[in-house]
Amino acid sequence: MSCPAFTHIRFRTFGQHPHDKTLSTRSLNQADMESLASLTRLILMIPVTCLVYAFYRVVYNVFFHPLRQYPGPWHRGASRLPYTISIFRGDVTFRVKALHDKYGKVVRITPDTLSYTDSQAWSDVYSLKKTGSSGNLPKDPKFYVAAPDTSTANDADHRRLRRVQAHAFSEKALTMQESFIQQHTDRYIKCLERAAQEADGVVDVVKWVNFLTTDLIGDLSFGETFGGLASGRLHPWLESVFTTLKTFTFIREFLRLPSWATRLAVACIPKHMLEHQRSAVAFGADAARARIERGSDKPDFMHYILRHEKDDEKGMSPDEIYMAAITFIVAGSETTATMISGTVYLLLQHPDVLHRLVSVIRTDFPAIDDMNLVNLQQHEYLNAVIKEGLRLYPPAADFLFRTSGGQSVVVAGRVVPPKTSLTMNLWAMYRDPTNFHRPLEFIPDRWLKDAPAEFDKDDRACFKPFSVGPRDCIGKK
Repeated sequence: MSCPAFTHIRFRTFGQHPHDKTLSTRSLNQADMESLASLTRLILMIPVTCLVYAFYRVVYNVFFHPLRQYPGPWHRGASRLPYTISIFRGDVTFRVKALHDKYGKVVRITPDTLSYTDSQAWSDVYSLKKTGSSGNLPKDPKFYVAAPDTSTANDADHRRLRRVQAHAFSEKALTMQESFIQQHTDRYIKCLERAAQEADGVVDVVKWVNFLTTDLIGDLSFGETFGGLASGRLHPWLESVFTTLKTFTFIREFLRLPSWATRLAVACIPKHMLEHQRSAVAFGADAARARIERGSDKPDFMHYILRHEKDDEKGMSPDEIYMAAITFIVAGSETTATMISGTVYLLLQHPDVLHRLVSVIRTDFPAIDDMNLVNLQQHEYLNAVIKEGLRLYPPAADFLFRTSGGQSVVVAGRVVPPKTSLTMNLWAMYRDPTNFHRPLEFIPDRWLKDAPAEFDKDDRACFKPFSVGPRDCIGKK
């Protein structure tokens, strides 16, 4: 007979009673359920934490943020989401104008961003001032995501790049480049006449103006045209460039998210848009490289840049030259086409102004050779028409962002706290009745020296379509 204790030990060691198996299964199931419950609580905590944090940010932004005293709708101050949505919809400029119409010359358009339509803000935001080592408010790094060029470079590099490129836009350079401009303009007129004949007088002027500006800027930047006027089609590279601009707009907003969310958002961008970005940069670099290999004899933009190519202190690196060429194309083609197209539209809508302009031009310039750059720049009524076109159709309707940095600054007579983004909305500024009398009407006479008395109170200091300060548009002439 075996000992009961020994039997029990053997049973517990080598065997398992059916009742014990049931207990173990129950214990196992209970442990699994507890683990599953813990995991569920953890998963639920993530969105709950996000919601609590979002609620905290909204409460802080609305009631405790340093910008809480500035005018604007509460939801704009609470979250950046309304601004981001309008960016993706493509109507941000018009939305901000509506805010200015309701709240005045300064509006809080995001929790940390102020938009201005006050002329004093030009000098306060963009001109030289006694802040920091550079003497002007720095650009907002959250707004600039492209590779460094004249627009996005830091102050030291900007001064170097600007010095080199400024020679390409001097009066002397423009005189030497005038023949290029005349050749492309003559070709544009012939193409427009032919297109009008083929289409019974109905022509898409915007399309042909874009062909003109891209061909001209391509010739001045790369030493060869894009063939838009000859083919009647936009070059594939230009389509990639303009698609890339849209991509950068999305990426710029995504970069404000946490890093993991940024990666997730960028991954959602269609592959063809990212492919456009890569091909745009590659083609631009190849075209600029080919222009460099041809030398600097042709008096185009590259002619002046390549003078300092081998000078380490004054010159530009190959990558900087490639980016400069692409910047010339983007900044000089689409913006110019916008202004020309808008002005042509306004002239066609106001036949009295068109008739007067044609009459004055034909009287003051009996021969076509008299219409050179020097004479045209001095023609008062022509320049009045151009200014009025720029006022109603500014190419850069929503202007470039600056930041107050790590200190408070005074803008338009009011203290702005540190880490605030600052911008100007030209579309709203030029349509503000407190800045311009009869702001929605196309009246070139307001810019004449002997302008009608009703326009005496127009705030002409508002009119800065090419910005001001050390970073104004280098190609404004």
